[in-house]
Amino acid sequence: MYKLFIAVLLFSLASISVANDCDQLYQQHLQTDMSLDYQGFDQTPGKGFRALAEMNCTKQAADLIQAYIRTTGAEESSLRWHIAQLRASHGDYESAIDYANMVLLKKEDFSVRALRWNDYVLATIGFLERDKVKLVHHRDRVAAARDQHRGNAQNLKLLDSLITYFDYNYKYATSRIE
Repeated sequence: MYKLFIAVLLFSLASISVANDCDQLYQQHLQTDMSLDYQGFDQTPGKGFRALAEMNCTKQAADLIQAYIRTTGAEESSLRWHIAQLRASHGDYESAIDYANMVLLKKEDFSVRALRWNDYVLATIGFLERDKVKLVHHRDRVAAARDQHRGNAQNLKLLDSLITYFDYNYKYATSRIE
């Protein structure tokens, strides 16, 4: 019993330490990253929110993106999609769904761009809502267009992982992409 108590205590202390490290990193990035251009903040490995996400500070990475949007007025939908993904990874499905809904396109023209973006997002929302029928329906629409856009093939891998690991959380399911 004593060993179990010590193990739980050590795990708790380690969790607190990681949370404190993430909060400190967040504060540092708040000071340095608000002046980055979109490319530097959103698209560059090791910079902007990605520096926090790579350290598994998903909540703080999402918070940093929100601060960036407020500070810069950035309107790129990828920022909101990344918030959705990070909130989902952190287990905040309700917020993730809200942000995912923000990136749905009002109209898709597959003759111009064959990426099945809305189906990809809606399938992801299906996973977050624990609606496997919705997930599979939209996954199948992405699969049907797999060869029409390379993004469909990439997104299909993630959606297949969400189906395979449907009984697990988002973070686990997306870490198992084959």
